[in-house]
Amino acid sequence: MKVQRLESCKQKSLIPFIASGRLRSEITEPFIYGTYLELWWRCLKCSKEFTQSCRTGIFTSKSAYTTYCMFGSVEDMTFQDWWMTKGHEFFSESITTLQVTLFVKRKNIDAFEITVDAFQDVSSQLAGKEFGFWLDQICLLNAREGLLSEAPLSWPIFRSRITYDAISQILSIMEIHDQITRNAPKTKLWQIGEQLRLNPQAMPKFGDFAIDIADKHKAMGQTVSSYLRKGRRLVDNACKGVFPKCS
Repeated sequence: MKVQRLESCKQKSLIPFIASGRLRSEITEPFIYGTYLELWWRCLKCSKEFTQSCRTGIFTSKSAYTTYCMFGSVEDMTFQDWWMTKGHEFFSESITTLQVTLFVKRKNIDAFEITVDAFQDVSSQLAGKEFGFWLDQICLLNAREGLLSEAPLSWPIFRSRITYDAISQILSIMEIHDQITRNAPKTKLWQIGEQLRLNPQAMPKFGDFAIDIADKHKAMGQTVSSYLRKGRRLVDNACKGVFPKCS
């Protein structure tokens, strides 16, 4: 599996901090955006159940509590605020001098082909330690369903069949829907869909008859409803410590 490559110049600037064990949240913060970790955080932000559990300290399962131990409360926080105050404590361990660029499970043998970028001025001791770390994460990712929740520290290299853009769109639609219905509870789903132009074929056109417009409103409403169902399953699973999963 190919993974996203960080900018080499930015990563190289972290070497002295990683080597000395002095990685700070403000130094690592630029690396967290556009990752599945950000999407997982957004799911928890959308989850009323997770918010309530954080307030009461009562969790529905061990995996839900484990999720809380990693993320803490995300209520009334931006992603940046969360990373600065809580997220970096656990997840910054995954920011290393070695950069995994490709990993492939070999057929018929219990082995992986792993390709990494390594800087020349990194000690062999540190590089060896980091390679062992990434081997452990890759093994965890390949042990079961291949979910990020099964290997949370693999977040910098994690990829899924459900693309980042697809999950981001689903969550954005959920966030917009919740905001609109909170301020205007009588808003119809098709009205939200038309604002977002979610289904171009269901957009009314000049000259449409009333029956055509009604059919398009129905189709647009169904489109929005489908997105919301996927989003709720995604959020519910994330709250329970299963991410990313829409089923």
